[in-house]
Amino acid sequence: MNPLKVLVVMLFVMSMGLFAQQKVDYSKEPGYFDYSKFLPAKIGEPTTEVNLEEPLLKMAGQMAVDKKENVGNMISALKLVKVNEFETEQKESPEMQSAIESMDKDLLAKQWDRIIKTKSKNDFTNVYVKSGSDGKFMGLVVTSLNKNGKATFVNIVGRIDLETIKQLSEQFNFSTGEKTKEKVEKEKK
Repeated sequence: MNPLKVLVVMLFVMSMGLFAQQKVDYSKEPGYFDYSKFLPAKIGEPTTEVNLEEPLLKMAGQMAVDKKENVGNMISALKLVKVNEFETEQKESPEMQSAIESMDKDLLAKQWDRIIKTKSKNDFTNVYVKSGSDGKFMGLVVTSLNKNGKATFVNIVGRIDLETIKQLSEQFNFSTGEKTKEKVEKEKK
């Protein structure tokens, strides 16, 4: 194995011990939102769960290769990335929709700005940002329920640069469906 890879693996393993010792209460951060208190009791465990805390995000930011687009700096400025995804039964969809509506009311009451709201027959997605006292974004929340019963909740805490997120999304092809279709058509030619 490459000595550099061995060193990176060793640093990662050693840092995991540090991460386990340092439990931080992110609920005090202005960009934190506890969506779990709105979820129906019978929803069960998430099918996907991501919980990246500040020490790991800082390490990832330092290791980011793409410094040209400020991705490393963006990742280093984050404190928490939390994603939970749930598979719900069709009959539970109205209850989940009601939970998302309650989250919407709570977020708006707590001075979060809803920047995206989509609602069709059985699909709901809302995106919110929380501004800090300096006008910078300090948090991002996404709530989503699709027609197949998949409910997704995301909370990103820390200094958020929406332009860098856009660049990162484009780099990893997380763009809108139209752009994806355009890229697919170009690739076919």
